[in-house]
Amino acid sequence: MSRGEPENRRSDSTSVVEVAVALPLFHTLTYALPEALQPKAQVGCAVRVPVGRRLVTGYVLGPAREFPTAPLKEVLAVLDPDPRFGPEMVPFFHWLAEYYHYPLGEALRQIIPGSGRSSGPKTERWVRLRMTTEGNQPAPDASRVRLGPKARALLQHLEAYGPTPVRELNRLFPSCHAVLKRLAARDLVSLEDRVIFRNPMAEMNNLPAFLVEEPLALTPEQQQAVQEISRGLARGEFVPFLLHGVTASGKTEVYLAAAEDCLARGRQVLVLLPEIALTHPVALLFRRRFGDRVSLLHSGLSDAARLDQWRRIMRGEVDVVVGARSAVFAPLARVGLIVVDEEHDPSYKHEGGLPYQARDAALYRGQMARAVVVLVSATPSLGTYYRAMEGKYRYLSLERRVTPQALPEIELVNLKRERGRQAKIISGPLAAALKEVLSRGEQALLFLNRRGYSTVVFCLFCGEVFRCRHCSVALTHHRQRGLLICHYCGFARPLPDRCPECQSTALKKHGLGTEKVEAELRRLFPEVRIGRLDRDVAPHSGRGLKILEDFAAGRLDLLVGTQMITKGHHFPRVTLVGAVAADLSLFFPEYHAGERTFQLLSQVAGRAGRGEAPGRVLIQTYHPEHYVFQAVRNQDYAAFYQAELAVRRHLGYPPFTRLALVRLSGPDEAQVARQARHLAEALQRFLKGQPE
Repeated sequence: MSRGEPENRRSDSTSVVEVAVALPLFHTLTYALPEALQPKAQVGCAVRVPVGRRLVTGYVLGPAREFPTAPLKEVLAVLDPDPRFGPEMVPFFHWLAEYYHYPLGEALRQIIPGSGRSSGPKTERWVRLRMTTEGNQPAPDASRVRLGPKARALLQHLEAYGPTPVRELNRLFPSCHAVLKRLAARDLVSLEDRVIFRNPMAEMNNLPAFLVEEPLALTPEQQQAVQEISRGLARGEFVPFLLHGVTASGKTEVYLAAAEDCLARGRQVLVLLPEIALTHPVALLFRRRFGDRVSLLHSGLSDAARLDQWRRIMRGEVDVVVGARSAVFAPLARVGLIVVDEEHDPSYKHEGGLPYQARDAALYRGQMARAVVVLVSATPSLGTYYRAMEGKYRYLSLERRVTPQALPEIELVNLKRERGRQAKIISGPLAAALKEVLSRGEQALLFLNRRGYSTVVFCLFCGEVFRCRHCSVALTHHRQRGLLICHYCGFARPLPDRCPECQSTALKKHGLGTEKVEAELRRLFPEVRIGRLDRDVAPHSGRGLKILEDFAAGRLDLLVGTQMITKGHHFPRVTLVGAVAADLSLFFPEYHAGERTFQLLSQVAGRAGRGEAPGRVLIQTYHPEHYVFQAVRNQDYAAFYQAELAVRRHLGYPPFTRLALVRLSGPDEAQVARQARHLAEALQRFLKGQPE
């Protein structure tokens, strides 16, 4: 019942198919497909099948590869005759399940919108004026038939505006259903059902103008990059590129031009971005360039809207898909170009449910589809840059901005010299720079990659730390909401007045987040219009766009935020960027903490000086001598790369080794811990070559 080469073929009218069922099974199942269902059960169709005593949803993967000798159970029903994916996606899905050691059917249930839904696409009743078969002319003059005033008005509307939905006619001509029925009986109008799709692109034309930059003529550097990608497209083979360009170097225009070439060759384009908010401006750019055959896909859409976009893609109505990480699974049959913008961003890694890295999945999908894959970044991940230097990826460089302004001047503020001064969060140099910029009517961004007010709350008397009951990590204090919140699982509880262990009222709040920075800025600059952008104030993309629009329109002078403000934004009036506590991410307990810090600071620094006035960046740190901060100050990616690579080589970290994450979970913490120890001991014996 698992996959394998077919040993025999049935000669009767019942075919045998391979089905991935939505259960925690690490193999597919084989079912008999009755003759009556064969026309409907194509590859990618959702079906209802029996497993033991249960009825579950599954997806047809194709003809069975193995035929068991035991009698087969039958497919009971086809839930939707419209396939959710084509045969070309099946090998990719098999690889995904095998590489990440995840049940294939469960993976498909999470990947595909509307899994298990039995209803077909939504339809809407339309009315059109009846046409004759001769010369495609309108029906004879209705004036020859006795009609009431409402009927005549309806016909005049249809003649003037063409086919119209019944709901629209009913709005214009209340209670017109009976009249329409009589007109249809006289062959003056016809009623038809049309498939309609919820289209998230329909509102894209209403997006704020600041989100879309006007296209500029390509520079020689950009033209060279486009030519290299076009040569790869012409070969029709898998070719991976790294497009490495400084901030504001026009990387988006390069892959827009490459997309145009790809579409001209009759193939399709997939563009991935790390955050939902970044998908909207890019989708609008593609729509303005290539029309309505552009689809937007991300988890922020309703399940029904996502399903409608999948159906449009499967019907061949889409040539370009723009989306966040889950769009890597979009069922494009002829994909020829895959773009992974901001390829270094950790948001491409999905942790809940099916674990996957969308950048890596995009590379493998490109390999299977013989497509060109372009990884794009101003600060490439060290592994990607290493592969490019080793010749595994083709390297394309954009070293200059397309705008007249040079890169901003970056200064390091040594916080050791600020000890004892009144301003504990905003240093003296940063406060002075803010005052100067704001007095000139310019704007500033302040970056801190930690939301909330205080990061730890504990009891001064007994030392009890308030932790998440599920994750055992310290809860973050959010003062405006009066809550302690876990930033891993979302668990929340009110801030108590007393310690639950000793009943002491001596509770200490330690650390800082964007909420505390905002409060400090309001104290220092009470007359300044200040905004904050993080997941607390903008839990969905619509709210975030409103804040960004206010900032772009000049309704805010100063914006403080997390990594949501670091990339993809073009604010010409921003002349100052401040990084409040740069050391927080540098000493985070993970091997690529230095890489993450360099990327975040370089990205946010790139927001300054994109207009007519030059930009300035101040980074507050207790360790200005660290090679990460020195490389950021000098805007020298190569220097950072060499220093970080030496550390990785010495410690045996990627890209010189590969790491695997083994996750154990269960309801009993002690039992899980015990099994984890046993597994660790077994792995240590295995690595030492000792017998079990």
